[in-house]
Amino acid sequence: MTLSVKSDIFPAMIKRQTTINRIFKVSGIGLHSGKEVTLEFLPRREFGIAFVHDGHLIPARYDMVGDTRLSTQISRDGVSVSTIEHLMAALYFSGITNCLVYIDGPEVPILDGSAWEFYQGMWKAGVYEFPETGVYLKVLRPVEVHHNDSWVKVKPLNTLEITMSIEFRQPVGKQKKRVTDVENAFAIINSRTFVLQEEIEAIRKVGLARGGSLDNAVVIGNDEIMNPRGLRYKKELVNHKILDLIGDFYTSGYRILARVDANKTGHYLNNLLLKELFSDPRNYSIY
Repeated sequence: MTLSVKSDIFPAMIKRQTTINRIFKVSGIGLHSGKEVTLEFLPRREFGIAFVHDGHLIPARYDMVGDTRLSTQISRDGVSVSTIEHLMAALYFSGITNCLVYIDGPEVPILDGSAWEFYQGMWKAGVYEFPETGVYLKVLRPVEVHHNDSWVKVKPLNTLEITMSIEFRQPVGKQKKRVTDVENAFAIINSRTFVLQEEIEAIRKVGLARGGSLDNAVVIGNDEIMNPRGLRYKKELVNHKILDLIGDFYTSGYRILARVDANKTGHYLNNLLLKELFSDPRNYSIY
C-alpha cells in the first residue's frame, strides 16, 4: 500500500476512514508494570485499531475489555495489553480509525501521564484517508449505567458533548467541566493521570503503579499538589477523567455522537455503558 500525506493537520471532523501515513515508534515505562516497553505503529487498511502482542492480534474493542482496575485492559486467547486508554484517546483526537500497534510488553507506556506524546507521534506521522465511511456511531436513544453514586449517561446529539463531574477530598474537592467542542479540546490531551498520596501504598501492594512517579502522574498530598510544577491546568484532574472517558469510548470502534453526562465514572462504568449501548441495535446507527 502506497501512502501519502493528505493533510498537514488533523481534520476537526473525520468523514472517512484513516490511518497513519508512516511507521513510527514510542518507548517508555509502564505505569503499573514498571517495565520498559516499545510500541510500533503501522498503517492498516482494515477498519479498526488493533494491538499485536506475542503474535496475537487483539482488537482494541469494548468486548475485549477484561480488567478495569485503574486502567483499561484488553485480552484475547490469554494474551493481554493494559493501560490502553490514553493511547486510544490520542488516536481519537488524531482522527485515526485504522492502525496496527505492535507492543513488546504487556502494558502501554505511561509517558508523561497524558496522551500528548502519543498525539505528537501521530501528528508527525501524518494521516492517510481512505474512501470508506462508517466511522461514526450516532446514539439514537438514551442509555445509562449506574454504580452507587457514579453514573454515565448518553443521549442523542449530532455531535459529541461531554459533561464530567468528579469529587475527591481537598485540595481537589468537586470539579465539573463541560466540553462542547471535544474534537478540538487540546487541553484534554495534555492533562495527566492522578492519584491520592495515601492510596499509593495500597495500589502497589496489589502489584500496580510500580512505574508511577512525579514525572508521569499528579500526586495529591494532604493539602497540596506534590508535583514541583503543580498542575498544568486549573481543572487538569477533571480534564483527565474526560480523557479517560474518550479513550474508553473509542473502544466502541467508532467516533460516538452523543451528549455524555458522567459523574465519578471510571473504566468499569465506561465499558459497561458501551456494553449496554450495543445490547440493542435500536440504540444507535452507524454512518
